[in-house]
This record gives sequence, C-alpha cells and structure tokens, in this order.
Amino acid sequence: MPLIISLLSFPVGLKISEVIAQESQALPQEITVEENLHSGKILILSNGSSWMVAPSSLNVSQTWITPSGLKIEPSGNAYYPYSIINLQTKASVLVRPLAREPTKGLNILH
Repeated sequence: MPLIISLLSFPVGLKISEVIAQESQALPQEITVEENLHSGKILILSNGSSWMVAPSSLNVSQTWITPSGLKIEPSGNAYYPYSIINLQTKASVLVRPLAREPTKGLNILH
C-alpha cells in the first residue's frame, strides 16, 4: 500500500521506475555484516566500516555470518565505545573502530 500512496503523491508524468528510485533513495540503507574475520574478532560492515570486537563479545560476534540488519550506537565503554546490535536477535557486541574516521557517513543513534 505505501507504494501506491507514493505513486499518487508524485507529479504526473514520472515513470514508475523513477518513483521507485526516489523511494529507495529516501529509505536508509540497512547495515549488515559484509565479512566476519578471525572467528568474530573483526567485523567489516556493508557501509565499509571496520570494527574490532571486545573479547567478551566474541561468543556472539562469531555467530554473525548471515546478513541481518544491524544498528550501531554508543556503548559508554571507554575501551570499546560502540555497540553493534543485531536487529533480528537483539544480541549486541562491544566494538571499537579500526578505521581512522569510523563514524563519517554513519547514522549512529545517540
């Protein structure tokens, strides 16, 4: 139903493919695990960011091999200042960035 409403809200003369393209640009891209390296010690995400996982979180991160939606947010931990949360299972891991500017371009919830 949302697509029909979207089609009705765009000016007459737009092709359906143009409406769908505009809709997909408006939706935030879901972040997923692109690569899980060294038994869960390093996570490479679909947005290009790289993260080192806290040793206490390895039992969770090593199981993240299928693409599920993720959310990144501050953790409050001095050594691993972010949490990555699996939106499907609600499991989370403590992480720290491997990239120099990990939050550039990320939509991190505060």
